[in-house]
Amino acid sequence: MKKALGLVLALFAAFALIGCTETTTAAPTTIFALGADTGEYEPATPSGWEVTRTVYLQIMGPDNTELFNGTVTVVSSNPTFYEAFVGACTSKGIAQDSATDSGFINSIDSYVNGTNSMYWMGYINGDGLLVGANSSQVRNGDYLQLIFEAVSW
Repeated sequence: MKKALGLVLALFAAFALIGCTETTTAAPTTIFALGADTGEYEPATPSGWEVTRTVYLQIMGPDNTELFNGTVTVVSSNPTFYEAFVGACTSKGIAQDSATDSGFINSIDSYVNGTNSMYWMGYINGDGLLVGANSSQVRNGDYLQLIFEAVSW
């Protein structure tokens, strides 16, 4: 009985040690060549639970018109794609029309959704957004893209 209990405790200790090993996540693949633009986002009223995330954002209009390409620092309790986007536009003076509650981006500069079947599409590390921009959390080093591109539904 003591041997069985000792074996169970030894196995439990081994699993506990395995569970405590540090795991690393591979850095995201470089999606685009980083430009020199910079932007910042910080909420008007801090909650006291803010964290800082630094991401790389590229905003591309039609015909490879680059509106923003650079680093954005987001200070927020829940850093999102939308906050990085707002920080970039505000810092560079780019006009935009979007809904803060849903994160839906209707227009950037003079490029409006639906023009010639083109829409603003968002990507994080090359993967399309599955939810609204305000629900898509970002991590340090993420590559974000907003591309005005033809979409066939």
